[in-house]
Amino acid sequence: MSIRYLSENDIYKLYSINESVYLKDKSKSDNLCDYENSDLYLTSVYGDPDSALISFDGTFICVAGCGISIYFIESKKCIQLFNEPEEIIWTEGVYQSAEDGQHYVRFNANTETEKFRIYRLNVKTSGLEILS
Repeated sequence: MSIRYLSENDIYKLYSINESVYLKDKSKSDNLCDYENSDLYLTSVYGDPDSALISFDGTFICVAGCGISIYFIESKKCIQLFNEPEEIIWTEGVYQSAEDGQHYVRFNANTETEKFRIYRLNVKTSGLEILS
């Protein structure tokens, strides 16, 4: 079993075990990884997650790897983008920029023509922009 810590803030710790991503509420458990009992399963990422973040405002989680997975903490809703078999975007290095609003994330990816691009995603609308 390979545990990989992806992101953390004062309330939550985000980690993966192989392709599965879990969220630990630090106030509910002292165990490092209690995925069998109290930690919340969020999503699965084919090929293991590359990176992840807990948003600045603590309202959502974004996981990069085979596509992008966005988990909304309050509604417990998870959406997966760019991971359909014929349209996979392999993403990496997800982050939030101080230049953007709270509901944006940026990530890196290679295009079909092997050009490296930086994208900005609006997590509320799933709108995607190429920044460079």
